[in-house]
Amino acid sequence: MSLVDRYRMYREANRKLNHKVMKACLGRDVVMKSANLLGIAEGDALLFDSMDETDVLMDFALNDYRVDSRNAFRNYRQNYGGNELELDILDALLSSYTSLFKVTSVSRAQKLVFLNDILNNRKRIKLIDIALSETATLGMLLFIRLISFGDFNMTSGVSFAFPSDLEGYLVRKYMKLSKKIESDNESVRRFVSFFKLSKTDGLEVKYEEKL
Repeated sequence: MSLVDRYRMYREANRKLNHKVMKACLGRDVVMKSANLLGIAEGDALLFDSMDETDVLMDFALNDYRVDSRNAFRNYRQNYGGNELELDILDALLSSYTSLFKVTSVSRAQKLVFLNDILNNRKRIKLIDIALSETATLGMLLFIRLISFGDFNMTSGVSFAFPSDLEGYLVRKYMKLSKKIESDNESVRRFVSFFKLSKTDGLEVKYEEKL
C-alpha cells in the first residue's frame, strides 16, 4: 500500500473516530467552555462567523481542552479502546501538537508539503495532504495540528493560513496574546491565540478534505 493510500485510509478512519469520540466523551459543558475560550459563545449560544468554525471548535474541544489533565481522546482510549487502526490513530492524536509552520516546498505529484516548524525550530517536515498540496504556496504560513504515524505525517484537518511576510509579527503577537488567555495549558493558549490571529490577519481557508 502506498503512503498516499495509507493516508486516505487513516484520514477516513480518523473522521469516523472523531464522531465516535464526540458522541461518547464530549459533553456540552466542554463544548461551551471551549467556545468561550475561543470567543465564539454568548451565554448558551454559539456564534460562528462561518460553518467552518464548527470544525475549529470540535478540533479544539477534542484535542486541547482538558478535564483533570485528560482530553476527550485520552478518555475515549481509556474507557472504550478500539480496533488496531483506531488505537494507532488515538496514540498519534495523543502525541500530536500544534505549531506555526512555513511551507518550504510542495510536490503536487506526491501529494506532499514540506514544512519548517517555526516555534520549535524543526526543519523539513514531510506532510501528506492532498488538498493542501494543491493549494499551498511557497512561504505560506500555516497553523496546523501535526499528527505523526512514523513514516508519514498528516494534519487534523483544521488549519489557519497567513501571508508569508507575517512570520515575525505572528510570533510576537502570539507571545503577547497567549499571556492574556485564562488557561494553564500551553496548547490551549496557542490554539486560541492563533485562532484570534486568523480572524485579524489570516487568509481564507476552506476545510475541504480530499481522499
